[in-house]
Amino acid sequence: MARARKLFPIYGSALANNMLAALVHDRVVLQFVEDYVTSYDRRGILGGPARDRELAETIGREIVLALIIETRAALPRFFGKQKLSKLRPEEKEAVDLFFRELAAALARAQNWSAEDRRQFRRDLALYSEFGERSEAPARSRKPAKAREEEPPFVARVALLLDPSMLDQARRASRKFHGGLAQLARTLLRRTLG
Repeated sequence: MARARKLFPIYGSALANNMLAALVHDRVVLQFVEDYVTSYDRRGILGGPARDRELAETIGREIVLALIIETRAALPRFFGKQKLSKLRPEEKEAVDLFFRELAAALARAQNWSAEDRRQFRRDLALYSEFGERSEAPARSRKPAKAREEEPPFVARVALLLDPSMLDQARRASRKFHGGLAQLARTLLRRTLG
């Protein structure tokens, strides 16, 4: 229960601030775009300050969605459990409060309108549904679903990044997505101590 007490809603707010700080101060998005442009010689995707800012904000939003999903998967370990389903009711309640505050803090920091908040919840549900499907045991999947699906992050970021070279943008997005789990765990440890 000591860890549950530690997960007061303020920690959700602190994690939101750490996520946004990583995007800005650690230049997570800008580094990803710069690496892509350099690796594939795609300077043409950069369209000046307004386009670059819009690209960074939009990809940053996708990163935050992916980080939330990765955080949700990692959080049970702070209770000594492997899965959310194994948490006791009071631990689940603490986790729910944590995520509610995380979402509220993101909305405040980004100055989202009611429509922005609805869209974010819709996108988060899409990411969550994918995560639940990918966790389902392989034997319960239908043969058509047997091949590995890509997370929504990969397709969405690839389309934002470089729609005219979608296959290489997908490869870059897939590789980048692989590092987000580690970033989420690092931010969570930094936040929860």
